[in-house]
Amino acid sequence: VAARVPALQSVLAGEMPEVVVGPHCTDPFECPFLGHCTPPEPAYPVTLLPRGAAVAAELLAEGYADLRDVPPGRLVSATHEWVRRVTASGVADVRPALPPRLRALSYPRHYLDFEAIQFAVPIWAGTRPYEQLPFQWSCHVERAPGVLEHAEFLDTSGENPLRALAEALLVALGEVGPVLVYSGFEKQVLRTLAAHLPDLAERFAALAERLVDLLPLVRAGYYHPAMKGSWSIKAVLPTVAPELDYSGLGEVRDGIGAQGAYLALIDPATPPERRTALAADLSRYCALDTLALQRLVYQLGRG
Repeated sequence: VAARVPALQSVLAGEMPEVVVGPHCTDPFECPFLGHCTPPEPAYPVTLLPRGAAVAAELLAEGYADLRDVPPGRLVSATHEWVRRVTASGVADVRPALPPRLRALSYPRHYLDFEAIQFAVPIWAGTRPYEQLPFQWSCHVERAPGVLEHAEFLDTSGENPLRALAEALLVALGEVGPVLVYSGFEKQVLRTLAAHLPDLAERFAALAERLVDLLPLVRAGYYHPAMKGSWSIKAVLPTVAPELDYSGLGEVRDGIGAQGAYLALIDPATPPERRTALAADLSRYCALDTLALQRLVYQLGRG
């Protein structure tokens, strides 16, 4: 340490070092001066490139902070170049293959979303630590274009809800028509239900065959500058159906909030009026998730 002191004093006496902020600022630990050294981000920083941390570091070292300033041809990844081009244009891009693929989906269409909880210490017999256990689902059913029905399930008892949830779900989804989801989470939940309810396993296997994951379709066929490198439903939805606004919901606005609300809902110490309010917030949130899927298919299917 004594040998380093003169060098450190020299650094302190000199000008501010011109070192670009990069991965070295957080490895192995985040530097306490990171906020001081980080320049204000432009509206579309190069760091928004999906799975592009290394590329973003290279661009920053080359002097590119705003993705719109990166020249055509600089990015090797086709996805990165697509994101750069659309961002620079300021106009959304719907690739030609997406609308007909969505329009070809048969009726009735079922838009499905689960909410699940993970307990570090299981509270229901036969379940494991940190197992994803569904306690709620929402399903909008579109029997004909624009003709919507809504079904839902929410356990409020605190008892193991899997049997009642599963049986109600099978009734709501029937035996025909695609089941539209966003990501692989719903398929994972169906596997969990089949494992816990072996007498229904065959029906859940058949149901899994009807799943249509919209995420890879949208990721391959649609991008809007406002998505800023993300294809999450909450990034995509405001660009196609801004009237469906999660910020207008109550206490539950995302999956983490739903888990917290459910824990409070099943807590015997929670007052009845509070339980009623939490149940209503959970219902509104989950219903918005599935309505969002329907609007996504409708709007992007138009081209």
